Amino acid sequence: MNTRKSIVNKLELAYAPLTGYEFAFVKKDPLIELAIEQASLYIIGQRPVITFENVYPDQSEYVLKFEIHQKGNPNILKGKLPLIQKSADCKPDDTIGVAFNFFDKETDKKLPYGNLHGFSLVKHIGDKQEFLLWFSPEKLLQNWWKQQIDCEIEGDYKSFLNYKVHYVGKATKQSILKRLTGHSTFQDILSLENPINYKDLPAHEIAILCFKFQDNLQFQIFGDNADIKEMTASIMGENFPKQETIFLDAEKALIRAMEPDYNKELFKAYPKSKDGLFNDNYSYISYSLVDPITLTYNQGEIIGELSYDGGDSIIIKNNKEVSLVKKG
Repeated sequence: MNTRKSIVNKLELAYAPLTGYEFAFVKKDPLIELAIEQASLYIIGQRPVITFENVYPDQSEYVLKFEIHQKGNPNILKGKLPLIQKSADCKPDDTIGVAFNFFDKETDKKLPYGNLHGFSLVKHIGDKQEFLLWFSPEKLLQNWWKQQIDCEIEGDYKSFLNYKVHYVGKATKQSILKRLTGHSTFQDILSLENPINYKDLPAHEIAILCFKFQDNLQFQIFGDNADIKEMTASIMGENFPKQETIFLDAEKALIRAMEPDYNKELFKAYPKSKDGLFNDNYSYISYSLVDPITLTYNQGEIIGELSYDGGDSIIIKNNKEVSLVKKG
């Protein structure tokens, strides 16, 4: 038996999807820069506008009640967010306020509020306010499914997380925020893509998804004539590829699988490459998404899943065959 080596790679969102509009405000935010420092792969996609609707503070329960709507989506999510959040180091007797961000400044600002692209929780300390947390609909959903906040959500939330893929990119030499600031393809997409819904601005529909690896798991089976040094190196983790190399390979695998319209290089020869995993001679490579998002493209879709293995997988066998394997 010959030595066989496999690597299983699980991609997860390093931060909630950011619209082009939101990116303009946070691109120099050091906290978000820190949150995505492990991310070197990004996707620029598009989905219909998502808003908070029927939002009102319920003082009897000290919660914020809300709905999440998406244009063209018949589903509606109903939510309840306690104003006292342990993740924000809130104490039971803290006084928490909410600041609302409206899409349209002309929106009628009467309870219950609607047409919101976000809101923030602030703590009142005397005559001052301390910022605690900010939420867009997608950030609230991501924080909720990752159990980073205390929140109740009812409804088919996965139907809100479908992204048409326009571009797949990498940022291995600098942060994604710096990479996308002034990025010509990003600007082209914002300028050239038509809105999904008439009158909506593309900046509110175009979204940036930043990915890091949740896991890179390598398995190696040695044959009868295996080299002792190679076995020792494997046990010690000395023959494990650099993270940058796996990111470079993942970018090529995603582009090869989806062929996004704005990627000029489609890596038709992949898995052959000079800077990916080709020279590591894996018998099996896989990439899957461990978030409940769906990436749609001209020929199909890649569905992620909240599970140990993730959802659909891009599989590369024997450094030759590339295929998308649907889960279930």
